[in-house]
Amino acid sequence: MKYSIFIRSLKFIFSGTSILIILLIIYNNTSFKKNIIISDSSFDNDDFKAITQVLHNPTFIGTDKKEQPFRVMADKATRFKSTPDIFNLEKPTGEIKSGKEKFFLSGDIGIYNKQIQQLNVKGNVMFKDEKNMIFKTSEMYFDFKEEILSGNKKVNGEKSNSHIISEGFKILNNGKKIFFTGKTKLTLSND
Repeated sequence: MKYSIFIRSLKFIFSGTSILIILLIIYNNTSFKKNIIISDSSFDNDDFKAITQVLHNPTFIGTDKKEQPFRVMADKATRFKSTPDIFNLEKPTGEIKSGKEKFFLSGDIGIYNKQIQQLNVKGNVMFKDEKNMIFKTSEMYFDFKEEILSGNKKVNGEKSNSHIISEGFKILNNGKKIFFTGKTKLTLSND
């Protein structure tokens, strides 16, 4: 009789311990799921639901009004459902061909409107040719169809050891005409 009481009490102890362990596992999994739900709540915002696609290393190709080719590239492009022709670019670069010359554009971020072929680039923006012309600014706007490159932020330009600082600029016909706006300082070197 004493033996069966000992066995029964062990059975109750093991059963109770098993139930306690199961309850602890359920409680632990429930709190873990809550943490996952909280951390994943950032994916439930409207911007994420609105994303149509994310492209890595995309290249957009087109022609200007003179049927000369241009390319816009980036490390990453994001397109939203509400604006399918507009791409938000990370590390955008551009290449424009005018006659025999090529011009290059780069920056930190950009917005490219594929339908109207316009690019707005911000952050460490640089525009240069294959030779020795280079312009640096913080924001630049390019209309590929009309061949107009402009900006109304401070710009530093260099060519053939000459240096110019201006409050804004406008470049027409892929560098054939350059207008500087606002206060401008030009330093010419005599070679």
